[in-house]
Amino acid sequence: MKILYHHRTRAGDAQGIHIAEIQRAFRLRGHDVREVALVEAGAEAKAASDGGEARGLAGLASRAAGHLPLPLREGLELGYNAVAYRRLSKAIRDFRPDFVYERYAANTFAGLAAARRHGVPFVLEVNSPLALEKARHDGLFFRGLTRRVERRLCAGADVTIAVTRVLAGILEQEGVPMGKVVVMPNGVRSGFGQGGDGAAFRRSRGIPLDVPVAGVVGWFRPWHDLERLVAAVASPAWREARIHLILVGDGPALPGLRELRAASPDLAERLVLCGAVPRQEIESALAAFDVAVQPAVTPYACPMKILEYMAAGRAIVAPGAANVRELLTDGETALLCPGDENPAAADLGAAVLALVRDPALRVRLGEAVRRRLHERGWLWEENARRVEELVLQVRQRPAAAVAVPGREVRSC
Repeated sequence: MKILYHHRTRAGDAQGIHIAEIQRAFRLRGHDVREVALVEAGAEAKAASDGGEARGLAGLASRAAGHLPLPLREGLELGYNAVAYRRLSKAIRDFRPDFVYERYAANTFAGLAAARRHGVPFVLEVNSPLALEKARHDGLFFRGLTRRVERRLCAGADVTIAVTRVLAGILEQEGVPMGKVVVMPNGVRSGFGQGGDGAAFRRSRGIPLDVPVAGVVGWFRPWHDLERLVAAVASPAWREARIHLILVGDGPALPGLRELRAASPDLAERLVLCGAVPRQEIESALAAFDVAVQPAVTPYACPMKILEYMAAGRAIVAPGAANVRELLTDGETALLCPGDENPAAADLGAAVLALVRDPALRVRLGEAVRRRLHERGWLWEENARRVEELVLQVRQRPAAAVAVPGREVRSC
């Protein structure tokens, strides 16, 4: 099939990985994928490979937009639709895709409009309820308009995909018809986590091979509240157990963590801040971990790092939030902490300590969690196949928008 992929993001964090990997998966399955985006094709994949955010003009434009007044910023988002509609319409006429696949962005409706104008099925992937998220965190000036756009996009798409059941429920509460949304968790690349040289990674960062290591991989933001894990590093129990904490990644929270580390000789010895690493080194970083930690979660997201931890067969400590429980089971595939999306520092520290003290439990949880990932088919290649099936259902019902029952889509 021919797939026209549209997005409006410049990020090089988990968003960029998702964009690059689902396109790669479609191509591996023999499909012809053409990208239409505000930034040049491949910028997100390159940024993810380098281990940071999109740089150059794209990154500069993104940072500049973040400083604009809310009305102007949202006006630019709305104005983008005129540009995107023309570009998408031209691409549809030239490329003649079998369907348009779009990653949802707030106030962006050009993909649906162009697909409807040219009679092409439209698949919408939703990773967060952006109208709600922006209103809570970034501020939202045209609140009613943004909510209406989100609701009509999700209701009007031929296939609407949400990455968690929690997110699907939020969209339904916002007015999307019940049963409209298909739940499809994020994935990892097939074969991810099977390689990597953990010993070499430790040696390159000056970490002894005989000490227990807890680690986090990601793009670090203030809401992760990593200071809680840093507090655990300084605790007498962690000090006695010689536990080292490795943070692999970059982000706006890192400067504050560097200041904490510099202020404490004890932290300087056992807190390792790797910064951004090339994407190809992530498997080695994970192999260096005895315990992989998700310190906090957005309550409706499908955390990419958890899926990567699962693929690597790591023993996982994570919040016990509802969206995390869609992936993990406490005591069976991970240790989940109380406190929903933001566990207390004491609970995170105690869970890591319990795993450090019980190697057999670490092995059992690691094997079980990797097995679950593959049994459930949480792989990008499987996601691509599932999208194909959903689109074929749409093409068999050309007279109406898709009537796919709301469900979680899994591998056969």
